[in-house]
Amino acid sequence: MADRTGTDRFDALAREWDLAEHHVRRTTDIAALLKERIPLSGMVALEVGSGTGLLSFALAGELSRVVASDPSQGMIDILDDKIRQSGIGNVSSIRCGGDLEGIDGPFDLVMLQMALHHIPDPRTFLLRAASRIRQGGWIAVADLDTEDGSFHGQETADVHFGFKRMDIVEWFAQAGFEPLSIETVHTMKREASDGPRDYPIFLATARKR
Repeated sequence: MADRTGTDRFDALAREWDLAEHHVRRTTDIAALLKERIPLSGMVALEVGSGTGLLSFALAGELSRVVASDPSQGMIDILDDKIRQSGIGNVSSIRCGGDLEGIDGPFDLVMLQMALHHIPDPRTFLLRAASRIRQGGWIAVADLDTEDGSFHGQETADVHFGFKRMDIVEWFAQAGFEPLSIETVHTMKREASDGPRDYPIFLATARKR
């Protein structure tokens, strides 16, 4: 398969995304821990790289309002269909990438599930995200621990190979956040060239100073 970068890969995957059991299990674990670590009740939240909105929908009952953003039009189309069919009135969508163009805030919470590794400059993104979060607000990032590139494989070029947890803590601090917790929230199992592998996913939370 040729290298696929940008949003075209996710456009192609959108219709099948919610049918993948591992996506649902991962989201369930992340949502459960987020509820434990952050007082979500009544918050206005932004999910960056929301895809079809699995995490936004999982937390909609706790939040006052959630804006789900994604650069993939295919993902946004599925998300909009889900919003219409569910009748849930506090989830809205916007097509937007990591530049957060057109998103002003302020938000009580910015959250990402497996999206940071698709953003070219994570440190700059966290500074940008901080500008959309009110003082005392929160950020939550769920992403891969450092891996060897086998998680996505050679067909996907626009990714970081996970992150060192201490780098996330340092970047939070540089962006004006007080790091609060970082812990394993889920482990994904995938077939690699040498057989099945475990890929730990962390959830990092911080609060804007």
